[in-house]
Amino acid sequence: MGHKRLSGSILAERERQLLLWLAARTPPSISPDHFTILGLIAGVLTAVGFVACRFSPWFLPLALLGLLLNWVGDSLDGTLARYRKIERPRFGYFLDHSCDLIAQTLTFLGLGLSPYFTLPSALFALSMYLLMSSYTYLKVFILRRHHLTYGGMGATEMRLLIGCWALFALWAGPEFVRASFLHFRALDAVIGVLWIFSFVGFMWIVAHDLSKFDDDLQHTGGPPEPRTTSIASAQREPETHDTSVRVAAGL
Repeated sequence: MGHKRLSGSILAERERQLLLWLAARTPPSISPDHFTILGLIAGVLTAVGFVACRFSPWFLPLALLGLLLNWVGDSLDGTLARYRKIERPRFGYFLDHSCDLIAQTLTFLGLGLSPYFTLPSALFALSMYLLMSSYTYLKVFILRRHHLTYGGMGATEMRLLIGCWALFALWAGPEFVRASFLHFRALDAVIGVLWIFSFVGFMWIVAHDLSKFDDDLQHTGGPPEPRTTSIASAQREPETHDTSVRVAAGL
């Protein structure tokens, strides 16, 4: 899939340099698919670590390790493929982002089932992540642009935010997460308000991106129809040609 990758993250340039450094030192026996699978397994590890924190906070390092390995797998698979010039635009893209969606879904669910967050808040955050992801893939297909970040936030920043939040919630204690406000969990209320603001921002992004469509798409309502020739027409053309030859020969 030929598309332009765009990133407005404050960590983008240093992250790119680090990934290229790692790609140059990756053994030839390790392929991009290995990193893709690593990212998926790391998502499972993260979820298991977060859920296990219900029994002991000593499982939190396991979840943080999962976040780190998920970053390595998710970020290095595409970088390694481009570095080695062995990209598979269709299969590689499909496999990479399918595993990303599964891994991030497990991460949010694990966080929601941990003592450091609530399940409603995690589902709010997950729904926004999936909404932005689906819109990103739609823009890749229509506009051939892959936006890796929105508002300076990308997958890397999201992992850092999740890890820092878990550490902060551990330090603050369970009372912080369980605090109530007007018969609701205060955390759920705050995340709900942030979700509303994020959704408004999402609608603004959609409206802004509509102006980037080609003039032909705006006037016709869609891409030009491909020129096709029916089978019946293709079969009649040789008959017409043969008739013309016979008439010329008769003359």
